[in-house]
Amino acid sequence: MNESVRGLILKQIDYRESDVILSVLTEEYGKLSFLAAGARKISSKNAGAIIPCTIAEIQFDWHMNRSVQRLKTARAKKMYPRIHRDLNASACAMMMAETADVMTLAEDELGTAEAEAQLLEKGWDALEAGHRGDLITALYLADMMKLFGIEPDVDECVRCGSLSVSAVSAEDGGFLCPDCAAKAGVQPLPAEQLRQFRLIVKAGLTHIDHVLEKTDGRFSGLGYLSAMIRLHAGVSLRSFDLVGRLFAIE
Repeated sequence: MNESVRGLILKQIDYRESDVILSVLTEEYGKLSFLAAGARKISSKNAGAIIPCTIAEIQFDWHMNRSVQRLKTARAKKMYPRIHRDLNASACAMMMAETADVMTLAEDELGTAEAEAQLLEKGWDALEAGHRGDLITALYLADMMKLFGIEPDVDECVRCGSLSVSAVSAEDGGFLCPDCAAKAGVQPLPAEQLRQFRLIVKAGLTHIDHVLEKTDGRFSGLGYLSAMIRLHAGVSLRSFDLVGRLFAIE
């Protein structure tokens, strides 16, 4: 059956001599895999439309029992030139794409694909607009964690419920009070960074303008959020290594 879908290109893997396998996030079907035959040939008409961190309209024949669909044609809808020429923006866009790729189930089994696709496009749009890459990525991760029910607890101490907090614990999944932080061996953070972390988690990409206005450019909480996803979702984001180096995040 001939189908057309708007998809966000998450990943491209070389296959055979000149083909590629694509991982694509769609609102309608969730995450799909496509075989793009001949995409690595100079003569390929599809190559430019299926670069990772690109949004494309894809024509294909849908077969329910196939794990990999066969791509017929692809036409670029959004190319994101800034993302593809700027190392910082590119690294952050790829970290978002990796997050979507590893957290999204095939065929939208959780019913979250539409929201995930909209979040990722919003994140890429913000990077393309030139906003701080580490902060935009942190907002995106915070939104994804909410979507999957593993968002950090930033209202009180995770362990005892105290409203007096002094630290963030990735292992515990949120704020700790001074006593619990001391028992856990977690270093305290300045009050302003705690405030900014709470704002990032609560606001997400929907309130990006407010977050950009209220943050100082030296803290994003991205390291904590990446660690929480690894510890509580079992997802290790390999792309964080590069992003962490680029933005000096421990």
